[in-house]
Amino acid sequence: MAYFREALEQRFDAVIVGAGPAGSASAALLASRGFSVALLERAAFPRPKPCAEYLSPEVSRLLDRILPPGALERVRPARLHGMRVVSPDGTSFTGRFSGSRRYGPYREHGLALPREDLDHALALAAVARGATLFEKTAAIGFGDSDSGTRTLVIRRGRFQRSVVGRLIIGADGLNSRVARLLGVARRGRLRRIALVSHATDVTDMQALGEMHVGPCGYLGLAPVGRNVTNLSVVVDVRRSPPGRSKNEWFFDQVQRYPRVMARLEQARFVSPVRVVGPFASRARRATADHVMLVGDAADFYDPFTGEGIYAALRGAELVADQACSALETNALHAGALSAYDAARRRTFGGKWIVERLIGKVIAHPPVLNRVARRLAENPALADMLVGVTGNVVPTSEVLRPSFAWRLIR
Repeated sequence: MAYFREALEQRFDAVIVGAGPAGSASAALLASRGFSVALLERAAFPRPKPCAEYLSPEVSRLLDRILPPGALERVRPARLHGMRVVSPDGTSFTGRFSGSRRYGPYREHGLALPREDLDHALALAAVARGATLFEKTAAIGFGDSDSGTRTLVIRRGRFQRSVVGRLIIGADGLNSRVARLLGVARRGRLRRIALVSHATDVTDMQALGEMHVGPCGYLGLAPVGRNVTNLSVVVDVRRSPPGRSKNEWFFDQVQRYPRVMARLEQARFVSPVRVVGPFASRARRATADHVMLVGDAADFYDPFTGEGIYAALRGAELVADQACSALETNALHAGALSAYDAARRRTFGGKWIVERLIGKVIAHPPVLNRVARRLAENPALADMLVGVTGNVVPTSEVLRPSFAWRLIR
């Protein structure tokens, strides 16, 4: 505990709240450029995290810039070669990343692995590059600050301290305390949450992620290596049955998917049911004086397209580039940092549109059934759509009117 007290007497160039993929990647990138970085994490590593645990093909490109060679291979992740979607009437289509070959994907497969392995590897990479990691440390508020810094009040166990940074980066997830303290957090009309568990011996699993859409939500399956499958049920939190535990609610929801239930006869659940959400969270802006937001703290719409970890890591690159320039020039006021907001719109704007269009389709079963039939009949279209959600194909390809016409005609 003495280390905790003494280390925080220094000032840091950047104090990053949250050591998930966005926070640890930001810390690694800034520390590698010579800035002093404090990385704060509420839990202690390795720690589980409810998530679909899917990494799109382009995530490998981003991870290879941060992790040492072989870091992920040691935990034996599963390789996913595409995505299979099952509509409410049972129609299914499969899109494969190999169908995006003409766009030069970094890999023709995605990965899936437990978040406790991924997050721990990224936190260790940040430390190896020079960041100082404080585990079991929570940010609880902003303190008095001078004109050139921002003070963050933090707590570890019984001890409460202040840490001073020229820049505070909020990477603390969907329910970001940093965003709430700034008064920029807002929720959309969707109130979906995910109930997540893991099971062994799920039958008929292939090297594919799966999304099974029902009338009131959807269920995802993803092999994450070592004969373990991630099961994630996404449902409107307002449908929570009174008096039911999260375990009971989870299994009630799984039973709504008889095709999946038939594959669970020999399965053994090996993790507790964990809850994450509500989703549809987006900050009104991702910058303020001496503060930036990244990852889910900045925005997260819905997990159906599986782009959360890609957005976290790509966002970390954007925040690191802007923070590096701002720290070097001492231009840390909101006006100067707003270039980061613009960079986010340029980078993610098309994806935001695609996410919302897909959300509207899956919310209307007859429309999804029709689209699924068209995609089943035309694998090239399915490859194109999955390539976009896998961050391999430009979003402009599916935002063309001709693409929509081919789906619905």
